[in-house]
Amino acid sequence: MDHLRAGTALFNAGHYLAAHEPWEERWLEDPRGNRDDCIQGLVQATAATHKARTGNWSGAVGLAESGAAYLDGCGHEDLRAWVRRLAADPELAERERPPALAVDGEVVTVEDLQFPAAGIAAEALAETRGDEVVERAVAYAEEAVAAGEETSPFVALTLSYLREESPAVRQRIAEHVRRRESRDADVEGLFDAE
Repeated sequence: MDHLRAGTALFNAGHYLAAHEPWEERWLEDPRGNRDDCIQGLVQATAATHKARTGNWSGAVGLAESGAAYLDGCGHEDLRAWVRRLAADPELAERERPPALAVDGEVVTVEDLQFPAAGIAAEALAETRGDEVVERAVAYAEEAVAAGEETSPFVALTLSYLREESPAVRQRIAEHVRRRESRDADVEGLFDAE
């Protein structure tokens, strides 16, 4: 459920390439032959939307057509209708956003996410941006949550990274990662000196 919520929140925020990642990861968890067509439909609809927004209209059309077929009977009728319109007119993605998606009847936003879904979403967003520093910060945040340290700066900064597009947040993340890596190297060095 966390991967579904993470992808949905990213999609609703307009991070289509990033939304693709948690959904695809969830889809790949199931053995071949038992994979959920509805999730595959979300993956393809999102990829079609991303391709259309970046001007790859032929790629968008093919993915939109197959995505609409996978979404048949999945309860995402607004998205299915939008993706069908996208297949007929890929420039649609430049004029309007796809409909918001819901999980269990609730429209999920990045503001709604908590860990572990927040970590999944932040990692996907950082990965699509090629930001390895943020990916490391997310790993530290996930370690903190697993240790019961929900007030860790890494947890707060990961949530901020998801919720606001701020260079200041990215800078604070980099500073915390640098300090953490320095501290870890110092501790390792204590045992290497002997």
